[in-house]
Amino acid sequence: MAVLGTLSRPPTRRVLLLTHRVPFPPDRGDRIRSYHLLKLLSRHFEVALAATTDEPVTDQQRQVISQLAGRVAIQKTSKLLTRARGAAALASGKAITPALFYNPQLANTITHWHNQRPFDAVLTFCTGMIRYARLLTHPAYRPRNLAGPRPIHVLDLVDVDSQKWSAYANAATGPMKWVYAQEAKRLARIEAGTEDRFDRISVVSQPEAETYRKHLRDHPGLTVVENGVDLDYFSPLPDFSSQTAVFVGVLNYKPNIQAAQWYVKEVLPLVRKKLPHAQFKIVGKDPSPRIKALKNHPGVQVIGAVPDVRPHIESAAAVVAPLQVARGVQNKVLEAMACQRAVVCSPEAANGIRALPGRHLLVGESPKQFARYVLALMRDDNYRQQVAAAARRCVQRRYNWPQALGPMIELLGGAREDPQTLTQPLADAA
Repeated sequence: MAVLGTLSRPPTRRVLLLTHRVPFPPDRGDRIRSYHLLKLLSRHFEVALAATTDEPVTDQQRQVISQLAGRVAIQKTSKLLTRARGAAALASGKAITPALFYNPQLANTITHWHNQRPFDAVLTFCTGMIRYARLLTHPAYRPRNLAGPRPIHVLDLVDVDSQKWSAYANAATGPMKWVYAQEAKRLARIEAGTEDRFDRISVVSQPEAETYRKHLRDHPGLTVVENGVDLDYFSPLPDFSSQTAVFVGVLNYKPNIQAAQWYVKEVLPLVRKKLPHAQFKIVGKDPSPRIKALKNHPGVQVIGAVPDVRPHIESAAAVVAPLQVARGVQNKVLEAMACQRAVVCSPEAANGIRALPGRHLLVGESPKQFARYVLALMRDDNYRQQVAAAARRCVQRRYNWPQALGPMIELLGGAREDPQTLTQPLADAA
């Protein structure tokens, strides 16, 4: 485990941020949000970061993070040990997810930090890190020699993850159907606060808040803290007339695998029936065997990992997000819209994004409708440019990171910045 040095900061509230992945680089959904959270928290608080990783951590990652957090601990996890802990949790009636990320050495570092300079608040990013938070916030888990009062505990749930596992269970067969169903039930107990006391719970969108209330409870501290998009990095790209659609995502993630397979098998044949040379590019890190196998289909290119997704977005007439299982807000959709690209997505991928279907993005509810929208964008330059321009205006207005994450500062006991100081006035997205 690497423990980095301490920055010199003026006295202020001390916040512990717990993340199940190192929050840099912001190259996948959870890292994008956790990185921007860390950036914003560092402007208001004295931040300590405790994170786990199953990948090597580069010097650049350490340098960026150490500029944002005064105390940093990164715990390398063993895949073999992780599987063993997950199996033990399943057998003992506990949720698998928190067990996967728990390590006693990181736990000792956190309690040591708290005894040195007690934290005023703990921000737990997703339920995977809940066991670490319990060391400081749960009477049954707090060490006897722990100093200081109980910190405020905020759970950034992001998405109602138990519902994702429930969807997996509904679609699965055999033993995995039972495993997924059990994980859904056990995570739901954690999310609802049955086993913990959360002072506040945040989710990424109003639909996720409604899902939480419908399936779990009406928690008095439930708050929507939205996602944003880096409007400078994902700046408008010039229009490109092509017969290419692109999908971007982490390619060993089950919903992304299912999405790419669905497009290749259900939509692409309909598109190529009208445009025989139409192409589908699949871009992202860690392509699974099922993703790699898609390159055998006519018109499919599996690009895999790239240092920068923007050139591939630029080469496309349409960015597609055909996810059949999706929770929260899809960063891939916001980023494409910020790049001034027309997006065709499933209803599941559109849910939670404050955009008007048919104006800011296109929502295909069936393979035929999906293909019809993709064909329209490939064939009609004016229509494509109109949708793309409206998409960019929409994210400019509604998805600025400091504004989106601003409520989190208040949840942690800080003073939220005046929105007028965070960004220049923007044109109406309509």
